[in-house]
Amino acid sequence: MTKYDETSTTTNSKPFNTFRKSRIKRTTDAGKVATILKCNTVDIKVAEIFALAQPDAIWLCMEHGSLDYNQAENQSNAAKIYDVDSLLRVNRGSYSNYIRGFEVDCTGLIIPQIKSLADAKEIEEFTKFPPIGKRGVDGGNNDGKYTKLDMAEYIKQANQERLVIYQIETPEVINDVEAIAEMEGVDALFFGPGDYSLSLGVPGQMDHPDVVSARKKVAEVARKNNKIAATPGGPAVAKNYIDMGYNLLNIGADVIALADYAENLVHQFEQINS
Repeated sequence: MTKYDETSTTTNSKPFNTFRKSRIKRTTDAGKVATILKCNTVDIKVAEIFALAQPDAIWLCMEHGSLDYNQAENQSNAAKIYDVDSLLRVNRGSYSNYIRGFEVDCTGLIIPQIKSLADAKEIEEFTKFPPIGKRGVDGGNNDGKYTKLDMAEYIKQANQERLVIYQIETPEVINDVEAIAEMEGVDALFFGPGDYSLSLGVPGQMDHPDVVSARKKVAEVARKNNKIAATPGGPAVAKNYIDMGYNLLNIGADVIALADYAENLVHQFEQINS
């Protein structure tokens, strides 16, 4: 029996016919800061290597990469072996673009480029079961243990333990951010400083006063409404962001690690061989 099974309230005699609890939620509910490592690559081994390091979650991405649902499911399964969540940043699009990520049993969906309160409400309808939203039920996939979960319990646990994370990335949505944070179907707000700075015409200026102001506001309204506050934040800035109220931080990525590793090795060899 894995660690997360110990948190289950089920009396089922088959211990793996249970709904896995989110590790991010367990960490943040305990008053601690949860961590993410981002997989830009689609390789299962990279996902497993990251999960071995024991972050609270790995971040998978369809918005800016070639990842497909089969690869996402395999990476998610690799993470679950080590009781690590998987967060899938989806392609914006139709209803199915959202629910498939949950049905391959990713623990959370990151929804990019939220435009307005009306946009957020549509996402809530797509991603939460009634009475919160209007998501349709299947239960025959990975997340429903292939029909082995009681339907009522499956729906209840999916609404509670599967995270919908709304990315705040443009100045246009800032005026709606408090109303979005008040929505029942919002589990987290994720401030995206890169696109926010781009929208302001100051690309990459993460310490620009308007970027800093938005970063503070997102954390403030998220925590005020008992929602998770998320953003990228490596060791150099983590303490500052935690002091702002952020309790879910993406602390690194595979492409950064690989690029730095390769460059450093070649540089070291050039020094020896010069």
